[in-house]
Amino acid sequence: MAIYNTYVQQLSYDGLRYTKGSVVDLLNDYHIVAQEFPFAKNPKTKDLPTRDWAGDDGLDVYIPKEMPVKHYDIEVAFLYKGTEETIREDISAFIDFLYGRNDGAVGSRLAIYNEHTGIGRKDVVVSEVDNEIFYLTDEDPDAVAKFKVKFTVYDPTTEVTPTYRTVSGVRSVSALNFE
Repeated sequence: MAIYNTYVQQLSYDGLRYTKGSVVDLLNDYHIVAQEFPFAKNPKTKDLPTRDWAGDDGLDVYIPKEMPVKHYDIEVAFLYKGTEETIREDISAFIDFLYGRNDGAVGSRLAIYNEHTGIGRKDVVVSEVDNEIFYLTDEDPDAVAKFKVKFTVYDPTTEVTPTYRTVSGVRSVSALNFE
């Protein structure tokens, strides 16, 4: 079974251009994988502006050439596998990164690309971290935890694509691209 990585990049926007932080591989940097990342390929459309004239039949509707779409929320289940000694520190560092509160943070605006879905979006922000973390340990020396994070996707249409590089036979993402 292949493991699909999720890549996240902190962003800031000054009204003219984006400043990008380094690309973070959740598996390599935090020992975390996204169980699923339900980006909407075709989000819901926005309500169209209308006027209901009392003396006319039907409804006067402005229908644009392209239908505008709404921002949306998604809930992502993350899985952590590491040691009991590092579980709290690793998950806390990951959550600080999402909130833009880590050392060297660029911003709390995120670009995210998920290899499993092949979909990436920008202008994603964390809206809530579930405080209930399911923690499982048995005779295995590894610690496993599952927790959920809610995100808001404010730019539901701009595609984020990865640039891959191969170093010593290991393929990884070196940049997340969008226009």
